[in-house]
Amino acid sequence: MAMLPAMTRKQTQFRIPSSKLALIDRVAALEGRSRTDVVVEAATQYSENVLAEQSEFIWSQEDLSTFDEILARPANPSDYVVHARAKKRVWDV
Repeated sequence: MAMLPAMTRKQTQFRIPSSKLALIDRVAALEGRSRTDVVVEAATQYSENVLAEQSEFIWSQEDLSTFDEILARPANPSDYVVHARAKKRVWDV
């Protein structure tokens, strides 16, 4: 069986306001995770989102035209959507 390479870890320290630390601790306790796990997960998700927003799509004119045509077509709603739209909403009295 192939062995996975060892994961390198580095210790980092942050100055975090007590109100934000309390929020992080609350989430950690709620999910049964460590403070570090919550902070690393949140920072990783944020970083991935920022990088994704900076991604650039380079399409040919033909691909862009096809994409525009698809967006211009109305979608056929699924049975779930049709059923959900037919139900009375809680806020409609």
